[in-house]
Amino acid sequence: MNHSKNPLRLNVGHLFNKPIGSLREIPLAFETIEIDDLLAKDLGGVVRISRTREGLLLQVEAGAKLRTTCARCLNEFDLRVHAKFEELYQFPSRHREETDLILPEDGYLDLTPLFRESLILAMPIKRLCKTDCKGLCAICGVNLNETTCEHHLNEERSPSEQEQSEEAV
Repeated sequence: MNHSKNPLRLNVGHLFNKPIGSLREIPLAFETIEIDDLLAKDLGGVVRISRTREGLLLQVEAGAKLRTTCARCLNEFDLRVHAKFEELYQFPSRHREETDLILPEDGYLDLTPLFRESLILAMPIKRLCKTDCKGLCAICGVNLNETTCEHHLNEERSPSEQEQSEEAV
């Protein structure tokens, strides 16, 4: 499976003439892999390919760390995601609709677009570097996880300290 130019390109031609129900499992293990514009680290999982009457059924479970940006503090971080998907690649003679995936005659499947789409969909909409990320100061833009600015000093003082400063005024 591991081709230097495209490691997510699989040779499945040998399954074309196998009996219905034949199964092959292909383990995935990549330290770092570029999936188009997506950088995935520690990509691991398994691809199960089953021969059906209509074609080949792919069932994929994979996990990876994706480089992304925190929605609050805008720092980059690695986010662990888990993707699970299945697709049926039909034999050309069984092709019915434009949206159907067709098995190429050369027997090679490029799973790059499917992996990219599934990993992106597995990411939460609001990605946070940590659950208690404080974000950026809306006034001066300082990262509140790293330092406290003058705009947030009052928020960090205890209520009794705030009362004492208000009484002094």
